[in-house]
Amino acid sequence: MKKDLLINSSGILLNILEKIFDANIEVKGVENIPKDNPKIFVANHFTRMEALLVPYALYELTNKKVGVIADDSLFHTYFGDFLKDIGAMPKSSPFRNNTIIGDLITGCKDWMVFPEGLMVKAKDISKQKNHFCVKINGTCQVVHTGSAFFALNSQLLRNDYFSRKIKDFKKFQHKYFIHECKDIREEETMIVPINISYSNLRTGKNFLLDMVSKFMDNIGEHFLEELEIESNIVLNSKITIQILKPISTQDILEDIYKKEKNHNNIINKYRYELTHRFMDNIYKNLNINFDHIFILLIFLYPKKSINKNHLKRMIYLLWNQLKANFFSYDIEQESNIINLISYEEFLPFENILKIALKDNIILEDKVNYFINKDALLNSYTHHTIRLKNILHVILNEVLIIDKLNILAKNLVLKEKEEIDRLLLATLEKEEHDEFESDYEKFKDFPNIKDKEIGRPRYYNHAVSDVCVITLHGFSSSPKEVEQLSKFIRSKEINVYSPRLKGHGTVPEDLRDTTWKDWYLSLSRAIIIATLKHKRIIIIGFSTGGLLSLLSTKKCYMEFAGIICINTALHLNDIRVKTLLPAVSFWNDLVNSVHANSYAKEYVDNHAENPDINYDKFYIKAIEQLSKLMVKTRENLKNIQSPILIIQGKNDPVVNPASAYEIFEKIKSKEKDLIILERKNHVIIKGDNTKELYAKIYNFIKKIEGKEWL
Repeated sequence: MKKDLLINSSGILLNILEKIFDANIEVKGVENIPKDNPKIFVANHFTRMEALLVPYALYELTNKKVGVIADDSLFHTYFGDFLKDIGAMPKSSPFRNNTIIGDLITGCKDWMVFPEGLMVKAKDISKQKNHFCVKINGTCQVVHTGSAFFALNSQLLRNDYFSRKIKDFKKFQHKYFIHECKDIREEETMIVPINISYSNLRTGKNFLLDMVSKFMDNIGEHFLEELEIESNIVLNSKITIQILKPISTQDILEDIYKKEKNHNNIINKYRYELTHRFMDNIYKNLNINFDHIFILLIFLYPKKSINKNHLKRMIYLLWNQLKANFFSYDIEQESNIINLISYEEFLPFENILKIALKDNIILEDKVNYFINKDALLNSYTHHTIRLKNILHVILNEVLIIDKLNILAKNLVLKEKEEIDRLLLATLEKEEHDEFESDYEKFKDFPNIKDKEIGRPRYYNHAVSDVCVITLHGFSSSPKEVEQLSKFIRSKEINVYSPRLKGHGTVPEDLRDTTWKDWYLSLSRAIIIATLKHKRIIIIGFSTGGLLSLLSTKKCYMEFAGIICINTALHLNDIRVKTLLPAVSFWNDLVNSVHANSYAKEYVDNHAENPDINYDKFYIKAIEQLSKLMVKTRENLKNIQSPILIIQGKNDPVVNPASAYEIFEKIKSKEKDLIILERKNHVIIKGDNTKELYAKIYNFIKKIEGKEWL
């Protein structure tokens, strides 16, 4: 850290800033910062700490001080010394404008300005003709144009200097305080817009608020409000500082500078247009998060109540459209957002729903949410809205993004059946594109599988309303369950064989995935199946059996039961049971002495079906399998679904104790355990399958409530 910047500042403040940066600040678009140009940064303004955090972040990136214009009151608090150290200046400083212009002419220091002029606590921004307007307690304040004035003026004066139009240079130096920096930079002044976004924006008491309240007397109501918001941001929120593409002042001035002599006329001609341009860029480049999508759809939905699954599916679809329409969004929430619609708890949804319920914006019963828009639109006052109606604040932030609102309106006007069809098409395309992308990535590897081996498969039968999901095992592919799937299909039942991510291509693909990726593949498959069929049965082989057991925590009415075959809860395989710990120990040893080239990444696999299975197991992949075993074992006590457990007696890979443990620990009333006389692991294919298939079909018919045919 560059502590020289803060040499006179409070050690406590520095420590807090460092912890914030380490924990919850992301800076995007660093490549947009001009390297050599004098710069004026312009940003939206929501909290007081932005005047501290953003210049600090920019200094960390550029190794150059960034001055900021701050409210006079801040210089009378414990932040005052820090503000002075970073080069901040009070709003009321009599030499403010000339100092800033001088710094921009010489490039001695960059500056940051908040054109909104004050903290926009409600984030209530509107457009009036060609200007943006900040709404405060019912009145409208036009966004200030001072930053455009500073940028344009500095560039005009630079042009005057290099065109030798400045007659009294000493007077010029004195006026703009540039006597310490003798050289005037040739590079133009650039305007760099910044969007500051917050995700997981929450209110409530916390230990920082309690601590300050104990040590400070006579705290004003407004300060307490700001303290509660900002302390919760420090503790709970993720702060995204998005640096946008810079704007050239010279390009703006190039033509008119030759024709118009009066600087004031030039500046007045362009300052409003330029301000609107970069503020529009700032507002449109909000880093959109889950909370934004949730509350926007609630606000736009035209009916008073909405089915719970319908809301979640619309949220998923709108989130899915963000990337396609080049919006900036929270990437961290993208990887597991499939959980939102996969019939189990998704924390971002539960967290924002809790606030909506607390503030009476949403009421609920078992299947529906009832929307109270009057509660949502209550604006309270400038100083209370963040505490009393944080969802309205979050909503305001996205209402100004026209393109996003159009996308959302198109969704809320669709009926449930149309949303379901759109979701099905989206998920099927995702599955297809994921396989095509993975295959393309590894297509030049010499050991890549034939493309048809790894492709997900759907065996359709138009009459049946039942779908059986058949899941393959570790390091395998949908081809492994093809024979079983075709048998079930021959009984006029739909079958769907998804591909678990990382499988059906090359071992290196599996190396780079986790057990959570495999589970997400199954989650997507379950949603696809429920959108097509009324009853779902899952058959999982080996590792697929683990995933099918784990999926029982999903709560969906279409689910009918599972069949687990040679489920890999405990292994006999010497490569995994004995060799893996030894290899892991060896890798730790050689890495500890920096002899990484001697580390062993994989063990060879002599597969029962080498045309389908990978020829090697990467250590990373086996470790993920071990984690899945642990996770599944922990979930056994929660399983109450109808279940058939099948195990080969002399399975060389899976220890038969697995089947007995599953049978004993699950709480299902309808459960059956069948041990078959088999010596191989992959008992679901080959010639000796008649007995196994009969057991499977009997269970399916029993679940359907039909008699054996």
